[in-house]
Amino acid sequence: MSKKIFSDIRSAPAFYTLIGISCHMKDYRISFLFNKYLGTEFHKLEDLKITLNNKNDPAEFSLYYYYDEDYFNAYYLMENRSMEFILVPEIKQVDFLLIVDGVFKKSRKDRLIKSIREIPNVLTAYEIDFTGIKNHETLLNDVEMHFLNVTKENKINYQPKVNKKEVTHV
Repeated sequence: MSKKIFSDIRSAPAFYTLIGISCHMKDYRISFLFNKYLGTEFHKLEDLKITLNNKNDPAEFSLYYYYDEDYFNAYYLMENRSMEFILVPEIKQVDFLLIVDGVFKKSRKDRLIKSIREIPNVLTAYEIDFTGIKNHETLLNDVEMHFLNVTKENKINYQPKVNKKEVTHV
């Protein structure tokens, strides 16, 4: 008789890297410094709205996005604190979270963390193990769904502009 083996294929944190960043800066400032010192192009997305602790009003967390076309990695920079809520209470000492989506080699990860630590006014940056966060699957799903919704809205509203000089008549 054949045996059936079931495996859990939920969004495994194997393809995600989580970096915690502690600093006393506003979200737009750290995004600007990332762009300046790391050579990235983070841009602001609509705030991530998550309902925490069975509250009626969702908490809003700033969210920035950058896609590295050379290495095929997506970077999500988000606040860990809103006005009165903490997104990931297990790491409440962290001000910002950097989620890297995709395969990320250890050498690149170590260089990135070292470069983040060298940015002025960044107190520390370190890798956080996803398995230590009890709601990591929900967090990853919320970020991915929010990003898909934002890009879907932008594609619907996007109207390409036609440059009159490029249009040639035959």
